[in-house]
Amino acid sequence: RALLGPTPSDEETAPIDVVAAQLATDLPERGSFSLAETLARRAAAAAERIPLPEVACQAWLLIGCLIRPGDADAAHTCFERVWAIATEHDLPVWRMRALIRLGGHDAFRDGSITRLERARDEAQQAGAVTASYDAELSIAIQLVLFGDYAAARETGERIWSPVSRLRLTEAVQYSLYIRAVLAAHQGRRRDMDRALAELRRSGGDQAAYPPITFGLARAVCALLEEDRSRAAEELAQANRWEDEHVAHFQLTGRYGLEVLLRVLDGSAGDADVDVAKSESAGRARWNRQFLHLARAALHGRAGRPAEAEEAAAQAFADAAPYGMARHLGARLIAEAALTDGWGTPVAWLRDAEGYFFTAGIPAVASACRALLRGAGAPVNQRRRGVERIPTPLLSLGVTVREFEILQLLVNRPGNRSIGARLHISPRTVEKHVASLIAKTGLTDRSALGEYATQTLG
Repeated sequence: RALLGPTPSDEETAPIDVVAAQLATDLPERGSFSLAETLARRAAAAAERIPLPEVACQAWLLIGCLIRPGDADAAHTCFERVWAIATEHDLPVWRMRALIRLGGHDAFRDGSITRLERARDEAQQAGAVTASYDAELSIAIQLVLFGDYAAARETGERIWSPVSRLRLTEAVQYSLYIRAVLAAHQGRRRDMDRALAELRRSGGDQAAYPPITFGLARAVCALLEEDRSRAAEELAQANRWEDEHVAHFQLTGRYGLEVLLRVLDGSAGDADVDVAKSESAGRARWNRQFLHLARAALHGRAGRPAEAEEAAAQAFADAAPYGMARHLGARLIAEAALTDGWGTPVAWLRDAEGYFFTAGIPAVASACRALLRGAGAPVNQRRRGVERIPTPLLSLGVTVREFEILQLLVNRPGNRSIGARLHISPRTVEKHVASLIAKTGLTDRSALGEYATQTLG
């Protein structure tokens, strides 16, 4: 600015303003985000008057990112403005960047990555390398939330080498953030801590990562260790960081998971759920699943079982794309449902126990089994081969041995023949068959054989 003298033109200052705005987002001082938005809006206005379409795209994209936590719909409008300017002036890279942001909005609002995949494909076809990396990273974090850990890991590993080699600092930091969340959502604390330490060394603690890593990584990992007090403290740290920096983000837990935990421990009520739901971040699909569960718990506690069950149904519908979170939410809410007498907590716990046992997260699987025992429900004996049992049968409490027998019943053999195949007595086979009839709710052995044929044949 000093080199431009006392009366620079808009054409000279607009590019400087947008760069200054970008730099302000990395300042630790309170109010830096507000300063960044002011500078970006000034740059956008000047750039559209002149016009300087690339500067306008850069400014509107930054404005959208800054306001997205507080008003996702307004941010969406900013990203659409970038797309329109880029299309009008034939700026393919900026059009792709806008498409990536619009795809991110779709993902957080609805759990859809279709537009993100389109942006990635277009960027790759156009040879826009950094834009394609941005799209891949946005897809990768959604894959983590979906519970598709293998695909998320493959995506992250594929782009790690090039972004590191090209020294794309933001992409490197985002990759490390994804690593941390990926490990946390599988209950791998040591791997999570290593990724977070590397993120700090890369300067990630100076960016916007601390609140997200506290809420989406550390808190979730603590819950998978059945350490709810530690999870609450991690979420509180995320809130403190946001309050100090006057900045709020969608995935810190503040507008979803934290509200649910506080409702369950009795420190939050309907007003807290209402406040979270009124915020833009509270309308993100990831957060909605937890807010609906919080509302369900409050309805159940107030003696309104029908309303509780309706809210839980909404929660599980919103949780449909999120494999691990859906089962974690079921484990968290089942305790309240058992206490207050609503819903189908035994079925929820059976599904959750099967998921967490198979996923190798013993603390949550054990907690589910303890709650089932406390409810007087039979608990599966965990043996090798349980992963072969279809989820509907697993949720009925079918054991490995019973599943082996059910598979053989497809061909209608007698007890002696089954016993010989499995090296058990005919009397033991008879007991298992009786147990299968009771668990499936069928009338007799013939109906059980027909069920085996339809289900497994």
